[in-house]
Amino acid sequence: MQFLKPLSLLLPAACLSAQLWAQAPVVDVGSARSDAQSNRGMEGEMYQQLQLLRQEVMALRGTVEEQGHQLRQLKQQSLDRYIDIDRRLTAGGSSSDAMTDSPDSLAVGSPSEASPAASAEGAVLAGSTSTPGATNETSPSSVVLDGDESSDYVKAYDLVKSASYDEAIIAFTSYVEKYPTGRYTPNAWYWLGELYVAIKPQNLPASTQAFQQLLTDYPDHGKVPAAMYKLGTVYFLNGDKQKSQEMLTHVIDRYGNTGNSAVNKSREFLRKNF
Repeated sequence: MQFLKPLSLLLPAACLSAQLWAQAPVVDVGSARSDAQSNRGMEGEMYQQLQLLRQEVMALRGTVEEQGHQLRQLKQQSLDRYIDIDRRLTAGGSSSDAMTDSPDSLAVGSPSEASPAASAEGAVLAGSTSTPGATNETSPSSVVLDGDESSDYVKAYDLVKSASYDEAIIAFTSYVEKYPTGRYTPNAWYWLGELYVAIKPQNLPASTQAFQQLLTDYPDHGKVPAAMYKLGTVYFLNGDKQKSQEMLTHVIDRYGNTGNSAVNKSREFLRKNF
């Protein structure tokens, strides 16, 4: 009986131990190692994908920067062509440069006698042939400057080419106010001087002021000889023949040996009108 009593105490303990062993989870060590390797493989693959995406973003960024540079180059080339046309029209013996055959109107030479540049500017600035009132109604959206000096000048000049003189005046006036020391501001003042003579009715005081502004602020600019010639003819149209003669003579004295077309035009104007 004494021997059975300890044995009866060991049986519950053995049963409890068996239950604990039965409840312990079965762990496959090889399977856990395989899962860890799989996770590391997925992480490596994600890292490679991130690296590829980063490289693609960098490549796209480079492409955008390159295209932006090309776009800026195209805009500058386009503006340079406008400026070159502007320069040729001024120096090429244009009909609006003449302003001579009649003291009160812009003279438009015949196409057979004019150079291609002359014909082009004659078409642009033949103020006497524009339809009265055609440019009196100004569309504000067409003269809004977008803040880029080059494109704003092109927009204003396009209005000149389309014979929208009133709108062109608004655009160039806004331009010189927005860019008082801009690269193309002298050209803008020059075209204002032209436009105030081309519109109907003419605004000779405003034309005089525009040309004088160019001569005062930019005395060494390439537009100066043409502006001096134009100012001399505007003086004549305004009835101040003495100032006209003095200005045109000054053009001849100052630029007589340069080959500038303003010299011959000044001589011709003096020959016909004095």
